Amino acid sequence: MSQQLEETGLQAVDEFINTWNSRDPDRWAASLNYPHVRPSPFGDIVVSATAERYAAQVDFDKVVATGWDHSEWDYKRVLHTSPDKIHVAGQWSRYNAAGEIIHTNPVVYIVTRVEGHWGIQSRFGSDFAADDVDTSGLESRGFKLVKDFYLHLHNGKAEAAAELLNYPHFEIQVGHLDQHLSIADYRPGAASVEIESLLAVQTGSNSMNVAATLLMDSGEGAQRIESMLNLTIREHHLGIQAWSYLDPSAEPD
Repeated sequence: MSQQLEETGLQAVDEFINTWNSRDPDRWAASLNYPHVRPSPFGDIVVSATAERYAAQVDFDKVVATGWDHSEWDYKRVLHTSPDKIHVAGQWSRYNAAGEIIHTNPVVYIVTRVEGHWGIQSRFGSDFAADDVDTSGLESRGFKLVKDFYLHLHNGKAEAAAELLNYPHFEIQVGHLDQHLSIADYRPGAASVEIESLLAVQTGSNSMNVAATLLMDSGEGAQRIESMLNLTIREHHLGIQAWSYLDPSAEPD
């Protein structure tokens, strides 16, 4: 993993937190890339087409009313890098003026380079679970779901694979999103897929972020791909809400 790319990914998420703490919607919106989406297990999933539209929906007064004074990282670490996309896992907490934690949120950040600008294209939300919360059941279900999904793809069972997604479903590309609004929209290409490794990066009570190393072959030879998958429980259905793939061996432009 390139040290320079690691530093680039960490700088991008630092810019995200620092501009959030500035309480300036335009500055915060400028830390992102567009179209931008934040999948999560709760509420509507909104796609923001531009920085202007994103900034227009930000309400810092509402957040301040909760007692928020500033936010800080609990941790941040780079998972995967490529010349135009980086996956970063982080967890931040909101603090009040007395230095007390009032909210904590684990997220995986999909950082992309669009027209020379490194920014966050998507944030994969995972609800926070304290140390005394047993998340092993969801982890077990999540791993099985991911294994079943790729097994269906490997065997050419597109309809069975589509049933394991949550909709709207998003594939995070560099500078754009591939969006599937319903099960009828998902039509995967033919490919051989094998899972080399799975890692639960963040697990809550209603969502899970999974890192998967895949061997994919679309007819031109097997290629090792690093992926992040966001699993959510929505309307009582556990499914893959979004994913991001990158090629760690890709050469810079």
